[in-house]
Amino acid sequence: MAKTLRVLALSTLTVAVVAVGSCATQVHRYNAALGQVALGDTEAAVISRLGSPSFRELAGTPYLRYTGTPCTAPCTVRLWWEWPVLPGIEAWSVELGQDNNVVKTYHWVSP
Repeated sequence: MAKTLRVLALSTLTVAVVAVGSCATQVHRYNAALGQVALGDTEAAVISRLGSPSFRELAGTPYLRYTGTPCTAPCTVRLWWEWPVLPGIEAWSVELGQDNNVVKTYHWVSP
């Protein structure tokens, strides 16, 4: 019985460590990728760096999970990438203009 409990505890600890490490890796990847996004980059270039966004906010339809400020001109679309474990805590966004090129980037962190 004691051996079974040790195996169960070790397995649980291993899963927890892998989950935390995976999330930390994803956060680092988003931070690094957002740092490489430059004004004027295309939407395709942004998605190739950051992957598919978690949410696509259109101008006039605010996504208020992180900010009270909706996407407004020159922004026509704001792309969101959320922290994978607890959405609402941390996110990365890229605003695209009329020509689908980057006009602004931002890293959002809840206080």
